[in-house]
Amino acid sequence: MKKCALVVGHTAARSGARNAVYNISEFQWNDRLVHLLADSLHDPIEEPTLETEIIYRATYNQLPNDVNAVNPDFVVSFHCNAYNQQASGTETLYYHSSTKGKAIAQIFQDNIVSVLRLPDRGIKPKGAEDRGGYLLRYTKAPAVLLEPFFIDNVKDYDRVTIIFQNYLQALRKSLFETVDYLEG
Repeated sequence: MKKCALVVGHTAARSGARNAVYNISEFQWNDRLVHLLADSLHDPIEEPTLETEIIYRATYNQLPNDVNAVNPDFVVSFHCNAYNQQASGTETLYYHSSTKGKAIAQIFQDNIVSVLRLPDRGIKPKGAEDRGGYLLRYTKAPAVLLEPFFIDNVKDYDRVTIIFQNYLQALRKSLFETVDYLEG
């Protein structure tokens, strides 16, 4: 069985980007999402193939150590993009020298884009000094950082909420395809 650390981006106090129309922050959105995702993976009939551990950030510098402490096989950090209330699309970040991280990023990117049908901004390699790169660099397991939509763009937000169950299924599919890839 593989273990995945599901990292909720930001904190309640430093909640990240915000949708002003719906008054929801990146942290609020992803906190709910990650719990629904983790709950959806527990089927009492099927033999579990994936264990999840939800991780919250105590401090930015401590986060990789907190993730490493649970010894995951891979890490998925949940975020939302924001820019100018107009930008749109899906992108997934990975550490630039991680071959496994790149492959996992592509799995998530393909599945999320196929469901959300927002512009495909691609997978993006990041260094430790880049925004989002610190976690990607300092976790022992391959890690990806999801930016599935622009939370400050009302059209993006509406799209994701309308097809939320399909989006949740795309994330589940990505997790299990990652398990298959790592066991491959």
